[in-house]
Parts: sequence; structure tokens; C-alpha cells
Amino acid sequence: MYGPHGRSPASSRDRNARTGPETSLREVLADFRPNLGALRRHVERYGPEAAQDFTEKPVTAQWRIQHVLVPTVLKLDGPLIDLTDVPTRQEIEDRHVELLLAHELQHLDLHEITTSRRAITQTIAADLFDRGAGAVRFPSRLDGNACVALFEGRGTASLAGDPIALTDPPPEPLLGVTTPWGLVLEPAP
Repeated sequence: MYGPHGRSPASSRDRNARTGPETSLREVLADFRPNLGALRRHVERYGPEAAQDFTEKPVTAQWRIQHVLVPTVLKLDGPLIDLTDVPTRQEIEDRHVELLLAHELQHLDLHEITTSRRAITQTIAADLFDRGAGAVRFPSRLDGNACVALFEGRGTASLAGDPIALTDPPPEPLLGVTTPWGLVLEPAP
């Protein structure tokens, strides 16, 4: 498992661990991707050739210096609830019929777990916490790979190897995420 971790004392600890370094980086770098709506408006206003003038924010040197990938091992004080498991998801769906119907959902499918319907995900997470879960496994909305959210006070993430710096030369997992998305990396010696 990997999780991004800020080196700055002011940064908050990410409680989501991902099974692979690329998934971890996708989750934290997704907001660096170009805003398609803004790009469309720019092109509509100034013409198709203006698309090349549209600049997005780069992954800054400061961000790269302040963050590392941390290989981890989780020790849980409660079960890991796997939301990719159909029978587990069905049990949760059965407990939350009224919630799902109130949000016009017929079932608790993977799509609903990975969307931004916070009322649903937060209610389900609170229920799992109240039932003693230590963590919940769910698919990343970006690549479908596993993510694990550790419930506070229900376990620990321990270092399982050397942290991986995101400075120059950029490590393969960082390039594997930024290159396909066309993200620019500021030099970070």
C-alpha cells in the first residue's frame, strides 16, 4: 500500500491508503488536470488555435518537494469492509434502502460509491464506523484500483519501506500519472 504524505509540518495526514503508487498519485494529482469547461469557453471565445494558449497550473516544485510516496502496512482494530465485494455491498444496500431511494438510487452499485454524492458515502461510512469497521476498501474513481480509507482511531499505517521522493529525477510512478494527463512538472532538484 502507498499513501501520499506531506513533509510539511502544517500538512494534514491523508487517511486514504492506495494499493499502488500510481493510484495514490492519481487521487492527489487529479485536481491538476486541465479544467475542460474553462478550456472550452476559451476556445469558443478566441477560436480553436487559442487552445494552445490555454495554460494550466503545473505540479509545482514546492508540491513535489513537500510530498513523498510512503509504502505502508496497515494494522487494523476492526474488520476491513470491502465495498467491491457484491454480498457485502448488498448487505449495506439492504440497511440503507431509504437513503438510496431518497437520492433516487435503485441500488448501491460501484458507481454510487465512487461519485461525489457525499450524503450517501458519509452515511454509509458512519454506519460502518458505528459497526466497528477498521477500514473500508473501495475502487478509485480515477482508475478503478483499490483504495483503503482507514477510520480514525481504528488502526495505524506503518512505514513498510523507504519513502519515495517526488523530486528530480521524477520517479516512474509520478511520470506514469503526469504524462498521460499532460501535466507539467516544474523542476524540483
